[in-house]
Amino acid sequence: MRMANTADIGAMRLWNLTYNDPRRWAEVHAISGKPLGFWASLKSGGTGSPRAELVGGSGEVHALVGVDSARTACNFERTADGAILYFRSRLEVYGAPLRRGEVSGVTRMPESSHERMTIWCGWNTPEGMTESGSVDMRISAANADRLEAYISRWLKG
Repeated sequence: MRMANTADIGAMRLWNLTYNDPRRWAEVHAISGKPLGFWASLKSGGTGSPRAELVGGSGEVHALVGVDSARTACNFERTADGAILYFRSRLEVYGAPLRRGEVSGVTRMPESSHERMTIWCGWNTPEGMTESGSVDMRISAANADRLEAYISRWLKG
């Protein structure tokens, strides 16, 4: 059983979050957890990640990044039980919620003045099937260190 508002194709679970629909947010928060409150955010060093340029990914992420826009910025928001990846495509805002245990690894590859980071994910569907996906980003070397530290912080909880 697929949840409403998710992508019909691809490995990443995507929601179109352009419009403020409480049902969509409830589904996203059911996966990643509620947003951190003010004091929890201060205690954990903030909820937002450094900004990166989304350059690819698996499933529908790849198709959405390949549209006319030259750059697609993305960032993560840490939540109580994981994080949400946000990015824009065709004037729409998309979110991909991740639970804490779903990120299996991060790889970094140097590219001229930037680094390419790939975040590897895997999860079980409601039907019990295992799915996987990845998100490819380009980010400066200094911000790559910060993003890697950010990811390790929310993985540890």
